[in-house]
Amino acid sequence: MRRNPMDLWLEDPDNKAKVFMWITYAMVIVTFMITIGIILFIAYLVGIF
Repeated sequence: MRRNPMDLWLEDPDNKAKVFMWITYAMVIVTFMITIGIILFIAYLVGIF
């Protein structure tokens, strides 16, 4: 039976930390994108654009 290569790669704590940092960066960027999108949508509804 072959093991999952992702599980083998994540056994190293440094690799786990890298994945955690990239997921954290992605969540921050997506949060800002959603916030800017909502602000632009509200401005469009109000009639600023």
